Amino acid sequence: MSELRALIESLLARRRTFLWLLLVLVANGAMFAGVTRRLANKQERLASELERLRAELGEKQEELRTLSESEALVTRNAEAVRRFWTDVVQERSPGLTDAWDEIDRLAGETNVLRGRTGYDREVLDVGLEQIHATMPVEGDYFDLVRFINRLERSERFFLVERISLSQSETNDAGIQLACSIAFFLKSGAGDSGAGP
Repeated sequence: MSELRALIESLLARRRTFLWLLLVLVANGAMFAGVTRRLANKQERLASELERLRAELGEKQEELRTLSESEALVTRNAEAVRRFWTDVVQERSPGLTDAWDEIDRLAGETNVLRGRTGYDREVLDVGLEQIHATMPVEGDYFDLVRFINRLERSERFFLVERISLSQSETNDAGIQLACSIAFFLKSGAGDSGAGP
């Protein structure tokens, strides 16, 4: 029992040392908790920042893809406009005569007879003249279909605007087709007066 008492008295004598030790342990625990919490908060902030940056990267990649597609489309359209302007559209003179010759050639290849063609012109703001032509053509059904097909596929860029069918007045087996087409020429100062 005296040993226990001696131990207790020895501990009481060192009470001050134990209090300092306890204070150091409490301060150490508080510091550890604070640092751990700060690190955890920082890790959460970094994780949320990483998610935000990933989402922003995805948006930028989608925007880049859209812009790349738009650029490719603009390039293709610019090339199509250049080809149309330089290769398809001709000067008014001799372009108008050439257009009638092309229509006659297509009619001859498909066994279709073209009647008298009337036309009027409209000057567009882009430096083009749009020629609207109306013409009667006559032949059997399949020849007329081939003729319209070839008109639409011609390199001259004929637009078939309207067609109407009727029975031929001269041939019971034939069909008459009233055909309205349009095509474009570069507007020029001179007018050749060419016509069908």
